[in-house]
Amino acid sequence: MTGRERILTTLRHEEPDRVPISPRVGAWLAAECGDSSLAMELEKLPDMDSMFIVDEGTPNYVNTYPEEYHLPEVRVEQRKYQDGNYTVVERSFHTPVGVLSDRTKIPPSGREYGVTPNPIKTEHLVKRPEDLDALRYILHKVNTNFDFLEDYRRQIEDRGVLMVCVRSALDHNAGDARDMQDLMMDYFDDRQFFDDLLGIFHQRSLDQIKAALEGGAEFIFGSWYFNSLSSGWSPALFEEVFLPQIREHVAMTHSYGAYYDYYDDGKLRRSMEMIVDTGVDVLETCTPPPVGDFDLAEAKQKIGHKTTLKGYVDLLYVVKHGTPELVEKTVREAMEIARPGGGFIIGSSDSFREGTPSDNLLAYFEACRKYGVYD
Repeated sequence: MTGRERILTTLRHEEPDRVPISPRVGAWLAAECGDSSLAMELEKLPDMDSMFIVDEGTPNYVNTYPEEYHLPEVRVEQRKYQDGNYTVVERSFHTPVGVLSDRTKIPPSGREYGVTPNPIKTEHLVKRPEDLDALRYILHKVNTNFDFLEDYRRQIEDRGVLMVCVRSALDHNAGDARDMQDLMMDYFDDRQFFDDLLGIFHQRSLDQIKAALEGGAEFIFGSWYFNSLSSGWSPALFEEVFLPQIREHVAMTHSYGAYYDYYDDGKLRRSMEMIVDTGVDVLETCTPPPVGDFDLAEAKQKIGHKTTLKGYVDLLYVVKHGTPELVEKTVREAMEIARPGGGFIIGSSDSFREGTPSDNLLAYFEACRKYGVYD
């Protein structure tokens, strides 16, 4: 079977020749090869059944800091300077209805910060309900040109599938525009403000999905880790606020005959059944303890017949800091639990990281090939 056939067969809950192998590898490729492109992935990792993620193409000025902003009705003042190891970015957006400002400290890539360090916002754009009208002016028009997918299709051929990333209303959207702790308090203190802010970005995410699907996307990669129970949201609030948003994402995706891959690299045990009931086609990353709380055997029994489980192998304590023997043992046990009947893609709890021993990576792929074969 080809990688593409293997993945699609698995999603139908049929048994392919072997379990698809699709760990997240972008951070490792960036660190080791200086390049996390699809071409590099296909060259360096021939055993991958690639599920490659591409951005949907709309500039996000909430969490990026370009030299030039394409906002015709907004004057942007931006100052960048060094503060020790950090690059500090201070911005003011002068809109027709008010001024928004923020301040961000960006650590350098590599060293103790890791290859993909998270920026630190010391001032957020949205501070009060009155800021929402101005916020709308700094949101770039949603991209509708997906001609770039053709180049990716030519590269990947039959070795896998392409997924277009669309983030939730929170992920690098409302959760970066306003401090997450403040957002959690807004739910109780000013529910209208909370709903309005999320509503702006949720509608935008639906517009992005629609544009991607009309542009030929076959898979939507839905990024929801800001919504995770690991971020501090309760299961009750998750069910009330976020579940309807997930349903809308999935319903729109399915209306175009496409697949929806739901991404949360945090705790899933108390939310997995709710998520799967929305109709998601893939649930990842199924992170086990100690980082997550995912019990693969429990999940296979409770939701394994409804969705495809993807991920599971711990990138840190197993693949980076473990031994080849531990890697093999972990993969073998995962295959014994989740391989039967299809509906399982062996992957990782997040991207393999810099400094991961080559012997452990070799052990991972060898074990996946060895123990993933169907009789």
